[in-house]
Amino acid sequence: MDKKSVDTLIMTKHQLQAELLRCEYCEEKPCKAACPANCSPFDFIMAARVGNPSDFKRSAGEIMSSNPLGGVCGMVCPDRFCMAACTHKKFDGAINIPLIQATVVEMAKRLGGIPKLTRPAPNGTKVAVVGGGPAGLGAAAALAQMGYAVDVFESRDQLGGMMNLIPDQHLDKKVVETDIDFLLSLGEIKVKTRTKIEDPKSLLTQGYNAACVAAGLWKPIQISVENEDLAIKMVDLLSRREAYSFDGRVVVIGGGATAMDCAITAKERGARHVEIFMLEKLSEMPLAAKERQELVDRDIEVNGRIRLSRIKKDGKGISGIETIKVQLPEGQPFNPANVRDIKGTESARNDINTVVIAIGMRSTLPREQVEGVFYAGDMLTGPSTVVEAAASGKNAALEIDAYLKGQQKPLIEKVTKSTYALPGYNPVPISLATEFFGRPIRSPYLLSASPVTDGLEQMIKAYEAGWAGAIMKTAFDNVPIHIPSEYMFTFSPYTYANADNVSGHPLERVCREVEQLIKQWPDRLTMASTGGPVTGHDESDAAGWQSNTKKLEAAGAMGIEYSLSCPQGGDSTEGDIVSQNAPLTAKIIGWIMEVGNPDIPKLFKLTAAVTSIIPILRAIRQVLAKYPDKKAGVTLANSFPTLAFRPASGNRKWDEGVIVGMSGEGVTPISYLSLAQAIPEGIEISGNAGPMNYKAAMNFLALGVKTVQFCTIAMKHGVGIIEELASGTAFLMQERGIQSIRELIGIAQPRPIVDFMALSSVKKVSDTDHELCVSCGNCARCPYLAIALDDKRLPRTDPARCIGCSICAQKCFVGAITMRARSAEELAMLREA
Repeated sequence: MDKKSVDTLIMTKHQLQAELLRCEYCEEKPCKAACPANCSPFDFIMAARVGNPSDFKRSAGEIMSSNPLGGVCGMVCPDRFCMAACTHKKFDGAINIPLIQATVVEMAKRLGGIPKLTRPAPNGTKVAVVGGGPAGLGAAAALAQMGYAVDVFESRDQLGGMMNLIPDQHLDKKVVETDIDFLLSLGEIKVKTRTKIEDPKSLLTQGYNAACVAAGLWKPIQISVENEDLAIKMVDLLSRREAYSFDGRVVVIGGGATAMDCAITAKERGARHVEIFMLEKLSEMPLAAKERQELVDRDIEVNGRIRLSRIKKDGKGISGIETIKVQLPEGQPFNPANVRDIKGTESARNDINTVVIAIGMRSTLPREQVEGVFYAGDMLTGPSTVVEAAASGKNAALEIDAYLKGQQKPLIEKVTKSTYALPGYNPVPISLATEFFGRPIRSPYLLSASPVTDGLEQMIKAYEAGWAGAIMKTAFDNVPIHIPSEYMFTFSPYTYANADNVSGHPLERVCREVEQLIKQWPDRLTMASTGGPVTGHDESDAAGWQSNTKKLEAAGAMGIEYSLSCPQGGDSTEGDIVSQNAPLTAKIIGWIMEVGNPDIPKLFKLTAAVTSIIPILRAIRQVLAKYPDKKAGVTLANSFPTLAFRPASGNRKWDEGVIVGMSGEGVTPISYLSLAQAIPEGIEISGNAGPMNYKAAMNFLALGVKTVQFCTIAMKHGVGIIEELASGTAFLMQERGIQSIRELIGIAQPRPIVDFMALSSVKKVSDTDHELCVSCGNCARCPYLAIALDDKRLPRTDPARCIGCSICAQKCFVGAITMRARSAEELAMLREA
């Protein structure tokens, strides 16, 4: 199949993005638990969301490190594993995880390949693998990553086993080939095709320390009916499709997925009518919903609870069949041994000229209990899926590894479920280590003062997840605290807001918890947030700010952040927000810097809700200049003050308005602009407010902040999101040739903003791929009246009216509209006046 044919088996970019966004990133990871190979849709879906080339590569790396046949499995996995466990199944239908997987892996291959896994140092031990199907390949991949030299013996002329029999409309064989190419790169693996091993245990006398037998099921099961020899065997039909052509009516005997494959193949090879006869009922066929629909779409008749009793012949060959109906005794599970013939239901058909037997296969090799010989795949478990076979192979590799090391046999609860991941995959290929005012930290990503840092337990959970540091939620001493009920708001799935301002915990408790955290986690950056009174009585106000500072310093806080920007206010004398007032801000900072320990950094948290941040920063800079030996900077920005409405209680005639601090995606562009303007002022900045993915955080760093604080993303996706943030950052750095966080910081400077007059005025024109268009008509809402639908309800662009604003392309949900350069003729037609 060519690239265009492969495209019919995967999603378009826009289809992929829409499906990715449905994922809830569930904390319980039910999809991962349901995957036989332990692939984590939780991780690979999140990895692909931003959509950079590096994201598709690392997403594929996540997949292939758990399942080295991930591309194949994406195309052929049934819906009874990850999709059956998807939490959306009971809501609006399961996410199509296998199709996402197939698309991501294929896109990664087209973008230059799946990330290379580190090859281990050879351990000097050889293992033989008999069988080059999914189980044998799964075992070979795991063993090679453990350092073993692996020889794979395959009796046929190519690797792949039963994967090579799956029809092209379900599995592009190029995917099999490229998956295997990846797998063979994992270590010292040699392939010996056209080499049949009759006695696997003999390999132990030929220099191999152990053998994994994964020879599959290749011997057709016979049903012992008259003239069975005239029937076509399933394996022959599916392995040599081009050798067969049909005319007339074909009957396929069998109720499994391979029987369906045979039926479809017969249709494609010319059969006018195809019927399936089976002992199962339709509901008992092990098919995915889309496969059942395919039977309907291809007009294949399905006859259940019927047994073939005889194949009739004449001088030309098969002339018909005889059948009898069967029944399954009530209360018994389906099993061919449990069905019983129903007397008097015999029937004969004389319109059948071809019979295909697809009731199953047996192993060509016996299973012998010999020390050093292990088994995997279908010959151990019976017929299974590609992913189950690969999992079985990984488990066999674990058993072989334990055997060769003289260790206890590993506990494997289920042969077809393997949690082993290939160790050569590095999700963070570039170090994110940096520093905070001279203190080394593992990454520039910190948790901001927020609900996820409001106490010892939350902080420990964050550190266990891998965060480099965190700022405990803002706390005071001897101040009445009001925290409203239901103080959280959501403007959209990625834009939150809150109407709380500080922690309900007293500063004394926070100090104790800081001490505990520093003792238990000395390598993490443990900071705390506080504030003080602003009553207009400078002497007592200063004493409050200074007292809180000294308490946190005495507790050993590695840094202190001061809340000068609470969206709910806090200054009863001048302005709603302290840091909107430059003189007041400078005064408070002066109080703190006067008494502060020079070795403990101070961060002053500012708001972006100002006409210009520059006067505020210059006032701060003047204060800091008085204390050149003391470490200090600012946090910019904070949640943005907004008004939210919600249903009111009591007798109010309208919804109640609540001042809230908007956070997350909605404030990201505001923070970008504030930071771009602030960085040239020369004050060290910890970026805050907005980043909801690693790329937004990297934009903060590129503008020049030294660290990035997160809140909303951890509220939405949990503190475990740090792994995704780190991976995305490292892979994009690698792709762009950025070797360190130090190099990334400020990389967009000194001109992060392109001057308005320097923006290109050469107008592009919209263009439509009519094959992708679904005729929704939304593009015809063009404000310049440049797009109209033709008589086939397809968009047509008038180049004279189109000024190239691109909104049509950006809002086309199927990706049918793109922008392209104008021809000279189209450029001449443009009328902007």
